[in-house]
Amino acid sequence: MPEPLQEPSQTKTPAQAAPSQAVDAQKVRDYFEARDVVDEYAQAALWIGLWESEKKIFEKTFAPHMRLLELGCGAGRIAIGLHRRGYRHIAGVDICAPMIEKARALAAQLEIPEENLSFQTADATDLKNFASGSFDGAIFGFNGLMQIPGHAQRQKAMTEIFRVLKKDARFVFTTHDRANPFWADFWKGETDRWATGTQDPALVDFGDRYYDSPLGKVFMHVPSREEILEMLTAAGFTHETDHTRSHLANEPLAVREFSDECRFWVARK
Repeated sequence: MPEPLQEPSQTKTPAQAAPSQAVDAQKVRDYFEARDVVDEYAQAALWIGLWESEKKIFEKTFAPHMRLLELGCGAGRIAIGLHRRGYRHIAGVDICAPMIEKARALAAQLEIPEENLSFQTADATDLKNFASGSFDGAIFGFNGLMQIPGHAQRQKAMTEIFRVLKKDARFVFTTHDRANPFWADFWKGETDRWATGTQDPALVDFGDRYYDSPLGKVFMHVPSREEILEMLTAAGFTHETDHTRSHLANEPLAVREFSDECRFWVARK
């Protein structure tokens, strides 16, 4: 699924979308449970696999013996890609049951033992199936954390991730970025719309986008760098590094057609 490119402006505005019309978790879930979307994510798991930038970040951050949690795992693209590179203790979770069913089917098709790679339905904001300090590392790829509507819910997810990690464990995730000059005019317009209360009523927070894609309406929050740093601090994490994908690797055409530029974040508990 092509994602929106990144964008700028760290302006915070007081205007809020009407709660009755705003995008909620169910609308996001409806999109990702659609058959065409599940099929596209399954094709990515089989034919695209890990991006070059992901390989660099994951292999630098996590050792193969570590127990890793992948959140928003979809049909298993990252988890299966990690298994192919020698990682043998991976738990993948996603809020959408059809994605988990597809991930399990692909793992079985590839004859990956369940003790090496397991999948289950779970909400990133409430990881009740996992005890505190369960994992040596966590991944929230493909900007999945930013597809949770509402700042408070995204913060709750980050706090839950912090809880289930061991001391000194790393958390790797990606976001888009409002500081991308390509989108400067768009975010200037959004700043004006929010200041006058004329923003799309489907939006929850400044930085949200709810846009049409070939497979349906997609929600994405596009944060500023300062916003993410504040979230990490509030959850208890220490920020270690962040880089844009293009800084890390020159991705092949298939990856660039599947997904846009993003920023990789590495934080430590």
